[in-house]
Amino acid sequence: MSVKHEPKFNPKRLREARLVRGLTISELAEKINVSKQAISQFELGEHTPKPETMMAIISTLKFPKSFFYRDFKEQFVGNTFFRANATASKKSKEIQFHKTLLAGYIYEYLSEYIEFPELNLPDTSQYFNSEWDNDSIEQLAYQVRKHWELGDRPIANIVHLLEKNGIIVFSVDTDNEKVDAFCQQRPGRPFIFLGNDKSAFRRQFDGAHELGHILMHKDIDNQDVLSRTEFKNMENQANRFASAFLMPAEAFAKTVTSTSLLHFVELKKYWNVSIAAMLRRCLDLKLIDESKYTSLVKQMSMKKMRTKEPLDDVVPLQEPVVLKKSILLLLDKKIKNELQLVQEISVPQEYIEMLCNLEKGTLNYKEPEPTIRLVKKTDET
Repeated sequence: MSVKHEPKFNPKRLREARLVRGLTISELAEKINVSKQAISQFELGEHTPKPETMMAIISTLKFPKSFFYRDFKEQFVGNTFFRANATASKKSKEIQFHKTLLAGYIYEYLSEYIEFPELNLPDTSQYFNSEWDNDSIEQLAYQVRKHWELGDRPIANIVHLLEKNGIIVFSVDTDNEKVDAFCQQRPGRPFIFLGNDKSAFRRQFDGAHELGHILMHKDIDNQDVLSRTEFKNMENQANRFASAFLMPAEAFAKTVTSTSLLHFVELKKYWNVSIAAMLRRCLDLKLIDESKYTSLVKQMSMKKMRTKEPLDDVVPLQEPVVLKKSILLLLDKKIKNELQLVQEISVPQEYIEMLCNLEKGTLNYKEPEPTIRLVKKTDET
């Protein structure tokens, strides 16, 4: 007769849940009325919380009980490229990083049931040890467009393009912190996280920017060791890639027949990028000089267009669909119900819904409705 073993408390999970919620050891200790030393001992695996303490932890951190007893597959995460590294606090980045671990748990679970699009990135070995000057970046952007058979046409939806080519894209609430879109190098396929507080045009650029990091900066293991100058150079390279990828030089130049802001509003509809990004592209391609660029930026400021441009609130945000479709497919085919998904993934419902771009409440458990069937028909007259 086999003996059923009770699951063991996993100290790693407590630390992860605490950091996702942005709490220090002291703050959590105060909320559940135990000492700081007790929390430290729990997280180090020196002691196991008593049942009543465990209930307080679950209630405070709002994680499923199963999360704290799961031994998830080890995640090997490369560098996380945070765009706002220079201004974001350590706490902000720590919160977002630990959300990416939740994203990894969700992805691993869904991978057992879903065949995701195959990763399809161009071979960049020719750029090994490249200094990534402007010419090599422009060449890389051209190579990616050629590999994905995009020609020189505008990109309508960067999010779907990334997903189609095997990159996993998550939606993430940046909690109004100074952490923008970011990406992670991972074995198998990279992850991109896009903030939900952007316009469609900013999201276009964010997606292309993160793709630039994935292709150009694979050899950077930890960006925290970069100097401020090195970090700025890395960000400028990703920006240059995004510009070149979204606005191929020759095709873009042909469309710039005027330098009035009104003309750039029209071009915004065509290229699906912000006016600010187009002005910078014009400067980089020497379609305008520094003086004209400065003048146009000042005009944008006077018209209050620096924070909100024309069309920003008209065009809907491009949303990731692959993970959303995966969850809905499991529900639709009755492979899993809402309760099973939350319990088996062992991640809070709010984070599954946010990261997979599901509407809030999608995973609320719905009791099956009673069924009836007709057993006797009345005689037809």
